[in-house]
Amino acid sequence: MSYSSLPLSSKLFQFTALTLALTLAGCGGGDGVDSIKPPIDNSGPIQALNISNVSISDNSGSATRIITSSGATASVKVTDSRGQPVSSALVTFGTDAPVSSVKFSNTNGTVLTNADGIATMTLKAVSTSDSGSYALSAKANNDAVEVQSSAYFFSLQSANLIFDQVTLAQKILPYGGSTDITGFVKSSGNMQAQTDVAVSFVASCGSVSNAVTNILGFKATYDAGTCEGSQEIVATIAESGATIRLPVTIGKVSDLGKLDIQCISGDTSAFPDSSASGEGNDQCANNVVIGALGSTLPSVRNIEFVVSADDKAFANERVKVELLNAPNDFGMGSVRNQQTLTFTTDSAGRIIVPLYAGNTIASNISVRATLISRVDVTATATNIEVISSVPAQANFTVEPTKKVLAATETDASTMDVRRLNDSTKLNVVARDANNSFVDGSTIRFIAEGGTLSANSCVVNKGRCNVTLSTAGVLPNDRRVTVLAYTTGTSTQEIDGNGIFLDENENGIANNNEFKLPSTAGVIFTQFVVGFADTTPTFTPTLGDITGDANGTKLKTFSMNGSGVTGSKKISMPSNTQVQVQALDKTTGNNVSCKVQITSNGIFGNILTVPMLVDLSTADNSNNYVLGKNQDDTDKTYTIRSQNCSAGDEIKLIVTTPAPNRKTTTEIIPVV
Repeated sequence: MSYSSLPLSSKLFQFTALTLALTLAGCGGGDGVDSIKPPIDNSGPIQALNISNVSISDNSGSATRIITSSGATASVKVTDSRGQPVSSALVTFGTDAPVSSVKFSNTNGTVLTNADGIATMTLKAVSTSDSGSYALSAKANNDAVEVQSSAYFFSLQSANLIFDQVTLAQKILPYGGSTDITGFVKSSGNMQAQTDVAVSFVASCGSVSNAVTNILGFKATYDAGTCEGSQEIVATIAESGATIRLPVTIGKVSDLGKLDIQCISGDTSAFPDSSASGEGNDQCANNVVIGALGSTLPSVRNIEFVVSADDKAFANERVKVELLNAPNDFGMGSVRNQQTLTFTTDSAGRIIVPLYAGNTIASNISVRATLISRVDVTATATNIEVISSVPAQANFTVEPTKKVLAATETDASTMDVRRLNDSTKLNVVARDANNSFVDGSTIRFIAEGGTLSANSCVVNKGRCNVTLSTAGVLPNDRRVTVLAYTTGTSTQEIDGNGIFLDENENGIANNNEFKLPSTAGVIFTQFVVGFADTTPTFTPTLGDITGDANGTKLKTFSMNGSGVTGSKKISMPSNTQVQVQALDKTTGNNVSCKVQITSNGIFGNILTVPMLVDLSTADNSNNYVLGKNQDDTDKTYTIRSQNCSAGDEIKLIVTTPAPNRKTTTEIIPVV
């Protein structure tokens, strides 16, 4: 057994205190703690602090000097000079065991005493190979008075851990199937479930993810891959070496029916594309346009093929790829290579095939992929072409289907915020110098927040689009700046600052904002999409409205889709309905309370937030600084009441559109 590494002065203090305590005990005055109780003095603050010896108990509550990975609980009691418990005293537990062998339940080993003066700390053995003995002590501090306990010696041992309730969700799998493995790791002594225990797996064929136990046990996933027939999975508890064997039966590939190859016109960082997939053996849905050598376009593009069955991807499948109908200087896999290649699918069932253009301009190039194990399974990409350059647009526009999305829903009573899923399609229209639609050019997108379905789209018959959704980053001001740019016949800049993503809408290229390295031959547009909450914010608060039994009263307010302060705000989500109703609760005045609502020159009992809310208006001197001369008319409303008397009420009903439908009702009293 090893001994305490406490300083000599601490040991002398403990010896002296113990001697005095024994002396007092002989006189009937000892209490078994490491300090001397002074005479009771109720006239002033407590000047003494006592701490009991450390005790350690196992998970069953029995005293122990053994700590395993199952854990144990150390405790001390802190009292004052009168023997009364001291609450909220700071107790620090310390040990001479290395941190690689023992860990406390918190990082610094400190805890406050409870109302009974008790402080507890959980310890666990980390290294099961360390079988040494160590000392544990505790130090209490209260009102600048500090006292330390004597050392309590303990040993480390491996816990006898066993498996319990280990099951396979499915014992018979189809070819390429997967299943979950669940269970518990428990201590054989008291059958209590253990946490933070590593469980490893080995399969005779296929793969299994390793797992670590938590309060719900453990969960791992077995993936059969291309295995067939009877297989076995072996699970092992690293700490105790306990194992369990799990048999599983996997169907044959022939039982699947026909596998499928899906063609995708792929992306590269140099030339992103709005990758869309075809159905089954259909050709790639998008044109794959590659620039001839020496042109302004990248001369290398990728296409992808995915092997699957019933939407499940198949890894480690060998696929033969052939180049069809290509000019002599066109290459596949490498420059000018036209030999058949063999690829192996990755974990997503995918192969990526690089294509290399030469100098020859060509269209109707095609690439065919065939599954080697099933030669009847094939897919062909046929819409591949090599062009000399991108037609230069004179201008292009991007118009969202709606300008303000429902991004969150706030519970007005609890102020809890829930994320919502909404999206808008960003529609591009591109024209050349003759105002004709162009083809083949790539429009690139960058957004401040949310998630783009793709970073670019390729113009076909003057049009293309990407989708912006509310998933991802939610800006603090709820205003998402979107920059779209492409090659063009003119050069544009933002106030002489180049072209950049103006996130804070100030017209200045700040250090943290994306900026194009060059503006030569680049045209762009920039706009804002709002990420609103479905709970409206009224400015000022609605309050009440003055009655006029024989006349008209007006109440004007702004209704915004977020509580963000500042001048740049957003409306409620596009297509939100705003309705007013008069609740005529007065009788005998021979008039009926009536009400209408008006906004942006439109009035009625029901108004709708426009799909294309005017979130910002550019001024004449600069068309690209967002937020300048902002037009708030789409967020400003006026309630017009007529012949309403004190005691009547006006109901304001705000309803956001499906699928994030929410109704908020406000009652405005007439006074």
